[in-house]
Amino acid sequence: MLLGESVRIGITEIRMHKLRSLLTMLGVIFGIAAVIGVSSIGAGAAAGLNKQLALLGTNTIRVRKVELKGPDAVSARRNSPYGMTLDDAAAIREVLPSIESLSPIKYRKDLNAFSGDETLQADIVGAGPELPQVVGYRMKTGRFISDIDEKEAKQVVVIGADVRRAAFPLEDPVGKQLVIAGQLYTVIGVVAARGSGGGETVIDVGNVDRQIFLPVNTVLRRLSPNTDPRAHNLDEIVIKVGDEALHASTAQVVENLLSRRHREAKDFELLIPEELIRQQQEAEAIFQNVLIFVAGLSLLVGGIGIMNIMLATVTQRTREIGIRRALGATRNDILGQFLIESLIISLLGGGIGIGIGYAMAEGMEQYVGFETLIPMQAVVLATGVAAGVGFVFGFYPSMKAAQLDPIEALRSE
Repeated sequence: MLLGESVRIGITEIRMHKLRSLLTMLGVIFGIAAVIGVSSIGAGAAAGLNKQLALLGTNTIRVRKVELKGPDAVSARRNSPYGMTLDDAAAIREVLPSIESLSPIKYRKDLNAFSGDETLQADIVGAGPELPQVVGYRMKTGRFISDIDEKEAKQVVVIGADVRRAAFPLEDPVGKQLVIAGQLYTVIGVVAARGSGGGETVIDVGNVDRQIFLPVNTVLRRLSPNTDPRAHNLDEIVIKVGDEALHASTAQVVENLLSRRHREAKDFELLIPEELIRQQQEAEAIFQNVLIFVAGLSLLVGGIGIMNIMLATVTQRTREIGIRRALGATRNDILGQFLIESLIISLLGGGIGIGIGYAMAEGMEQYVGFETLIPMQAVVLATGVAAGVGFVFGFYPSMKAAQLDPIEALRSE
């Protein structure tokens, strides 16, 4: 019997029993939909984590200020009255030759920036000249903060892409001015658009596109007039390690150095983005494996359903099998016929499941806000799994049909 003829007969049989065929497919449909959904979640999460790592910078160490309360705060103020300072940053650079670049950071989210009469939705960030090298920022136009800007606490700013669109949508912003805390600041550059990485990062660094960068000395001297010594401290020191092999040892040296300088005051913490992202990846991998296991169970149930229905179909079509054998069909013809029908049911279910999986992924992205990405290999895998389920669970009923005695089959009512 020709393959085309077997496929035509199989499709005709499925069309004659639409409800039965649909019910048979349900397990495969849900299983494949789950496989596609899980793959889209996993791929989306991986892409999101890669974006986060790009935002945070590779091989970086972030030393971040810790806000203490109660007795710990009193003790910290006594042992380390100035908190984390530019002197700490200088000491780290001096002690550790493995450091490729370093930038102190001071956030002033309590200040507003103005372009004319318009208040800009932006965060004020004091940064060192090496910040682009540390975290991989690129300049769209102009330049970043220089050593001279930093040393002399100049009133210059570098703006993000969103700030540029809001303040200077139709003109070159370089040379234009913004007002911050009643002072005029000249725009010297625009950072290329970075985006927010599809959501919050494992370490909150804000949205670069909505930030305005000033020399950190400018922020500390001109925008922090408070008499409290800790008003002039740093919020963060970002370090880039040149040699990945020295990453962990560098972090340990930094922690020991600052602990001595702060007289054991626990007013800072070390955050290693790559390590945190790796931990998050491991947790998501466990979650994804659990979902895949559930999807596998659904496919198993679907396969058992296919076997059950195919066995019932063999019983119902016993006389038909006998007639075909009498007309010259071989056992291989009968085996192939029923196996093809099983494959068609499974592949149709797989196709519907892939469609539902795509819809689920799109729904999650549109309504839940979770980034999803459906890799082509997941679709190929789902198609292969559907075909495998149809073959494995359809083989036994097909063998049973092929082994029927033609004479006994013809006597069947």
